Amino acid sequence: MTTRRKAATHNLPVQLTSFVGREREKAEIKRLLAATRLVTLTGSGGAGKTRLAMEAGREMIDQFPDGVWVAELAPLSDPALVPKVVAAAAGLRDESGRPVLDALAGHLRRKRVLLILDNCEHLVEACARLVDLLLRSCPQLRILATSREPLGNAGETTFRVPSLSLPEPGEVLALERLRDYEAPLLFVQRAEAVSPHFAITNRSAPALAEVCRRLDGIPLAIELAAARVKGLTVGQIAARLDDRFRLLVGGNRMALPRQQTLLATMDWSYQLLSEPERVLLRRLSVFAGGFSLEAAEAVSAGGTIESPHILDMLLQLVDKSLVVADDRGDEARYRMLETVRRYGRDRLQEAGEAAGAQRRHRDWYLALAEQADPRLRGPEQASWLGRLALDHDNFRAALEWSRADDAGAEAALRLATALWWFSFVRGHWSEARTLLEATLIRA
Repeated sequence: MTTRRKAATHNLPVQLTSFVGREREKAEIKRLLAATRLVTLTGSGGAGKTRLAMEAGREMIDQFPDGVWVAELAPLSDPALVPKVVAAAAGLRDESGRPVLDALAGHLRRKRVLLILDNCEHLVEACARLVDLLLRSCPQLRILATSREPLGNAGETTFRVPSLSLPEPGEVLALERLRDYEAPLLFVQRAEAVSPHFAITNRSAPALAEVCRRLDGIPLAIELAAARVKGLTVGQIAARLDDRFRLLVGGNRMALPRQQTLLATMDWSYQLLSEPERVLLRRLSVFAGGFSLEAAEAVSAGGTIESPHILDMLLQLVDKSLVVADDRGDEARYRMLETVRRYGRDRLQEAGEAAGAQRRHRDWYLALAEQADPRLRGPEQASWLGRLALDHDNFRAALEWSRADDAGAEAALRLATALWWFSFVRGHWSEARTLLEATLIRA
């Protein structure tokens, strides 16, 4: 058996582009790896999990005298090859005829190593088995994995890679504050690389903020958008984001196909789902903003999906980084990133399910509005105002669908009537006037 020469301390890839921000995330990863032996970075496709893992690993080389070794699993399709790829990455060449797993465990048993398993999501079971054996056999081993869902091992700590930092909605992005936010800074750096004369001005800064917000601060999406400055202004890019899956193409030719376009990245995540999970993802795309579990059950149930199973499937979509769970105190709320929601909406249209899902959505929020209306005029007003405010965007969407539906006139009238007092009390005068006018016209 032979290993790498002692001078080699890592096999981290040489990066050809600058790394923007993520100081807090790197510090947290290092803190977690000091406290636990398995940390899995999760997040949506294009969130930058791989690059963050590599940069964190690079900063920890001195802490692991026997090396920081990366096993790239993305090209694999056969789970049986996982141990061989990991063994090769760790510098093992075993000619003894022993099983690869035994040889790898023996090779790492007394070594202080950080092993980075990159892109585990399509090989989760194989990776989980390997990780379990190695952690039990190698007491000084630390493992940092990247995956769109947790591995599910005992002792695993998950860290969800957040989007890049963004200006707050409504905030005017001033040039002097550009470097305070990671997403606009990444856009500018990548745009300058493809167009050396590119520059952001006070006039174009608001459009830059809009692009970054509408792309959810997802690094891959922002890089693909920045590449379009060769032929479009930032304002033109922002105006075309409703068709983002056609716009955001032409990524790095050396990357895997699923990492070259935004659509391919979303397709990869979608294909890893079971069929019921795909159906649920499509149906959840009708929600605008966040939604409750009860709303998800009412809107998504039917056909192959039964209401009692929706919670488990919803949590699976959370684990797989396609739905975000927010703690709102007394009630958990769920939401999709805008890019995921638009992808799901396209799949919903393709499946011919859009009209039915929109009607169920409208019926749920009509019932909620009519339940709330009398309570908004009594002692429960404050609590019901807060509850309805969470679904303001959903009420607007339900109204739009009712108006567009030839059979939805009655529902539109009822919804406008039920929501008028809600808008009036909240001081949304323009919206209240529009709802009142709609009610009088329908009457």
